[in-house]
Amino acid sequence: MSRRLRGSLKAGRLEACSGDQVQPVRVSRRLQGMVMHVEVRVRRKLVVAAIAGACLAVVSAGCNGAASSTAPRARASSPTAATGAVTTPAPAFVTPAVARVDTRIKVYGNCTTPSIEPAEIVLACADYGVLVEGLRWTSWTAASAKAAGTLVYNDCTPNCAEGHHHHVPATRVILTVPVHLPGGQVMWSQIQEYPEPPGYRTGPFHGGPQPLPIRPI
Repeated sequence: MSRRLRGSLKAGRLEACSGDQVQPVRVSRRLQGMVMHVEVRVRRKLVVAAIAGACLAVVSAGCNGAASSTAPRARASSPTAATGAVTTPAPAFVTPAVARVDTRIKVYGNCTTPSIEPAEIVLACADYGVLVEGLRWTSWTAASAKAAGTLVYNDCTPNCAEGHHHHVPATRVILTVPVHLPGGQVMWSQIQEYPEPPGYRTGPFHGGPQPLPIRPI
């Protein structure tokens, strides 16, 4: 519908062409109402279309923002990857198993009283000329007992009464050959030390284990 025709309808007149003359024709109010109703419907559709377009734009912008925020970020390259160096994981620390102490077996460490894991063991009960002191035990089982300490011995030069005492740290000792005694007691009967005191290798035991007392002296 042309703008001129709509204007004429609103004004309540209609120009009719009759030959060369244009004659105004009165338009009924019903026709005017129909025209206005059509215009209102058209305007509503335009407004609805505009609102729908705006909503679509907002939704599209929100989706784009969410996609950008959830996109995985590129990880920064580690120095290892950049240099090509291969790192070896640190070995796991494993606590060594601790052997059970066999409390049935004892030793005459001071030559008079039996005990378990004594701090010192006297090797020469006659004059205390040789002993191992400061013992730190690492095992005390039914088969053997092992420890480390400081060997102290008298060189007996010029004689044992006037000799000099020497200390050999980090001396290792091992007790073996448990002996079962009447009454249920069990005693270590032999000891071997490393290194040995001077003269022990050429002595009566030829560097082998020396006997330990199995009864008080």
